[in-house]
Amino acid sequence: MTYLRAKNEQKKDIMPKMSNSICFTIVMMVVLVFIAAGCKSKKDVELKPGEIGSAKEIYEKAKAKIKKDPEKSRLLFKEIMHIYPDSPYAQRAKVGIADSYFKQKDSASLIMAASEYQEYVNLYPNSPDSVYAKSQVGMCYYKQMRKPGRDQENTHKAIEALQAMVKMYPDTEEAKDAREKIAKARQNLATHYFSIGLSNYRLRALRGAVARFKQVIDDYPDFEKNDKLFYYTGKAYYGMKDYDTALSFFQRVIGNFPKSKYFKKSRKMIEKTNKAKAAAESAKKTNPPKKKS
Repeated sequence: MTYLRAKNEQKKDIMPKMSNSICFTIVMMVVLVFIAAGCKSKKDVELKPGEIGSAKEIYEKAKAKIKKDPEKSRLLFKEIMHIYPDSPYAQRAKVGIADSYFKQKDSASLIMAASEYQEYVNLYPNSPDSVYAKSQVGMCYYKQMRKPGRDQENTHKAIEALQAMVKMYPDTEEAKDAREKIAKARQNLATHYFSIGLSNYRLRALRGAVARFKQVIDDYPDFEKNDKLFYYTGKAYYGMKDYDTALSFFQRVIGNFPKSKYFKKSRKMIEKTNKAKAAAESAKKTNPPKKKS
């Protein structure tokens, strides 16, 4: 009996070890499959002997492939820089490398593209392509802008990069386009901060709402929804019983936006605010504050 019990216990000890061994083998097989797949994908972007030619020939092949196969295109551009470093095509290939990243459109590739474009501008500031490259730095961030209510880091970076482009090359067509994109990015930021203020207003966090509304008024005077902004700023001050300031904002809507849907609403709020102001002043006369003895 003792012998049989010992044999059974030995079997129990062996089974977990065998199970662990089998699991390990399966995991390793899966890993090897992924490695093999990775190696296969890398072969897709290797250069063939027939693709090595003159700098011009390689450059033309790289340009032809940039839309459908940006990785292969990038390899060809790098080959030009390696084999023909003193060729005029080597300088153009530097822009091509940045373009190949830009074509991939994902966030990581756009960050790489911005770095490559900026490096080109630093190396060749007087090149005709530097205007394009500097513009593209801004576009790399502009393409990553998020909607109002989401993180606006890339919006700020886009504005900064596009403004730098306009400063460096103010009289170019690219600068004209950059100014238009700066205006759109600023509207995005203004809408973002206004929406935060509006959320605060609806939550009755009136001081927080006013702080955000004032930020938009001060920093983005060209905001496309100033009629709505002034109306809700007035309502926030009305809720805080600052009736004079509230009236000033409703009057700004009346004076500047006669066709706005907030025009009639502001007129009603002016009547309501005047009544509340009169009632508050009457209450002060009826119940004057007690003087300290």
